[in-house]
Amino acid sequence: MNEKVQMNRIIKKLYAKELGLIEAAPVVRIRRINPLTLIRQQLWSRHSAAVRVAMFALFMAMISAAIYYYNAFTINVYKVKMEAAQIDVQLQRRNDLIPNLIAVVKEYMGYEKNVFLHTADVRSAVKSIEDTLKKPGTVAGVAAAGAKELEMASALSKFQAVAEAYPALKASDAYQALMKELSDTETRIAEMRINYNKAVTFYNSRLNMFPANLFNLLFSFRPIEAFESEQGAKSSPRMK
Repeated sequence: MNEKVQMNRIIKKLYAKELGLIEAAPVVRIRRINPLTLIRQQLWSRHSAAVRVAMFALFMAMISAAIYYYNAFTINVYKVKMEAAQIDVQLQRRNDLIPNLIAVVKEYMGYEKNVFLHTADVRSAVKSIEDTLKKPGTVAGVAAAGAKELEMASALSKFQAVAEAYPALKASDAYQALMKELSDTETRIAEMRINYNKAVTFYNSRLNMFPANLFNLLFSFRPIEAFESEQGAKSSPRMK
């Protein structure tokens, strides 16, 4: 009997694979832990009800603050763009007035050489500014147009000096009306640029203030450059 049992064991060892006698290894299933479940177990379930309420209130306060600062930054950016668009409108208005002024002056002075010389200067300056107004309402357009102000101021001053050497022209109602419109437009441009710089300063200061600067690490709003006149163009062209 013992020999038979021993023989069976030997046969099982030798032919277990062929006879299907080897039992499959048990499958070990790895349980995936939900991160939210882990947080709840580690940070939530272990605390008292009062601590849970405080933690929830803090979490909601952080979410509310993030929403508030994102909306505030977005509104400030749109305010800056709105001020930039207002500047573009006034610059375009000035560019529309200058050709009329040139036409009136040429009508009175005919083919005066100096008039045509400075007419070309003024038109060149106007063309340069018009190129910056192809995308109205852009902050980049404000800076680009500002860089052309010195050229425009110089050209208008020379043109005006030649034109006003003629008493009849200076007394012309059309000339005086256009010069007044141009002067008023220059004043509005200066006012709009002041408003633009105020909006930019307010926006940039908000980005750097605590705790707004911490929340901005999530949003990555960038500072905006304020308008600065070129040296020699700090004031608008003098309109008499």
